[in-house]
Amino acid sequence: MKIVLNLPFNGCPPNPAFVSQEAIMGLCATAEEAGFGGVSLTEHPAPSEAWRQAGGHDALDPFVGLAFAAAATKKIRLFTYLIVLPYRNPFLAAKSAASLDALSNGRLELGLGAGYLKSEFFALGVKFEERNELFDESIRVMKMAWTGEPVTYDGKHFSAKGVTSQPRPAQRNPHPPLWIGGNSQMAQRRVAEQAQGWLAMPSTPDQAKNRRSVALQTLKDMEAVINGIKAHAKSIGRKEPFSVMYPLGGGHSGDETPAGQVAFCKSLSELGVNWASFHTHADTLAGLKDEIKRAGDELISKLPK
Repeated sequence: MKIVLNLPFNGCPPNPAFVSQEAIMGLCATAEEAGFGGVSLTEHPAPSEAWRQAGGHDALDPFVGLAFAAAATKKIRLFTYLIVLPYRNPFLAAKSAASLDALSNGRLELGLGAGYLKSEFFALGVKFEERNELFDESIRVMKMAWTGEPVTYDGKHFSAKGVTSQPRPAQRNPHPPLWIGGNSQMAQRRVAEQAQGWLAMPSTPDQAKNRRSVALQTLKDMEAVINGIKAHAKSIGRKEPFSVMYPLGGGHSGDETPAGQVAFCKSLSELGVNWASFHTHADTLAGLKDEIKRAGDELISKLPK
């Protein structure tokens, strides 16, 4: 199992000490030295103040932040965990993803979600009610754009005639890995049909209702979703395996001592989970780096390779 460091944008407003080139690059370099397999950033380009004050969080633009992460590291994977795909024109999303993948020598892991904040959709001029149609159509368009060949497309939301997008992503087998976030039947279908990974979203029933998703609280819940994805994959003839990521901490993983997290990760691994994400809590750069180093010593080094 590999561990991803969620870069420290978990509240609002963001800690000014973390919003700098030195902070992002220093934390990512420390994470790579400690054995982390990836770093991640999410997004909220236009969150409402009501949501922020009710427990939401601010965020960097993930492509910009991960570009700094790429510049400070050599091997660590770069996760958008996740971008809300309906917010973006798919040609622009494809261009951002291809640019980051090319400049990082093929290290992008593109996590995608359909979104749930009506106020943010409204602020961005995107129809909330059409988010699922936008999501599926955008994936089709991005995959076409990444071929580097002229794209002619006429869909419900997007059209293009002889449009070419270069440079291509560095990963061409056939494109950067796509991860789908969410627990619903629709998310499971998308993982099986369109993606290379599933981003689990632990949620209580109340949280799931707010996120317009499905509750996910136990290992049995995880097993049920993984089996659901496998069943649909088999029904459509898919033979390629898919990756799974689960977030540690936040009360979702039980005993949050190092030994407890090691044991929990081993239980997840038995279900087929091969990535876990790790949150830090310190409020200083020095404290964050200490947490990252301890995680390397007390968690990552103890996990099966």
